[in-house]
Amino acid sequence: MPLCGRSMVEMLGVLAIIGVLSVGAMTGYSKAMLKYKLNKQSEQINQIMMALIEYKSVLSTLKNSESVVSLFRKLNALPPEMLKRNENYYIYDVFDTPVELARSSGGTAFYFSFLFTGRNDQNHTICRNILESFKGYAAELHAVGINSNTSESVNQQDWWFGDQAKTDVSQKIHMLNLEKMQNLCQKCDSNACSIYAIFSM
Repeated sequence: MPLCGRSMVEMLGVLAIIGVLSVGAMTGYSKAMLKYKLNKQSEQINQIMMALIEYKSVLSTLKNSESVVSLFRKLNALPPEMLKRNENYYIYDVFDTPVELARSSGGTAFYFSFLFTGRNDQNHTICRNILESFKGYAAELHAVGINSNTSESVNQQDWWFGDQAKTDVSQKIHMLNLEKMQNLCQKCDSNACSIYAIFSM
């Protein structure tokens, strides 16, 4: 009478197939989650910009010593998930990247900057997503800049200007294409870096 059941080779084959399917499922899930977070980040940038535009007149009366985040907290101008308890100078995007909101020393502009604190395999993709989101606000922004935090100063060639820039410049935000964004975002591949957006009053 023949024995019933599976041989060891068959069982190993089944386990190998399950392993391949599991890896594929995890890869698909990771890609879907990254896409979701990138879309959420774009939405958060939109909410920051809309808050700056809507409360421009209120912001113009803000004293240099007063916190922009504290004011927006009082006005319920930002999504609760971007705010952390007892934090009055930074908000946090969906990737938990610190985002500084502040007024310029002269009081003529506000800026917000995404602070990448170190190497991350997703930095390049996130950086491009931020720059792409800023392109949609070229009419409201004075400039967008990116620099490595290991540098002593922001290189002028890494500034791209919006419609609010008063000077005649060749590097306009709307001219940022994929290749230019990839070149700019190389600064964030292996170093801490900052991506700035300056909003003129």
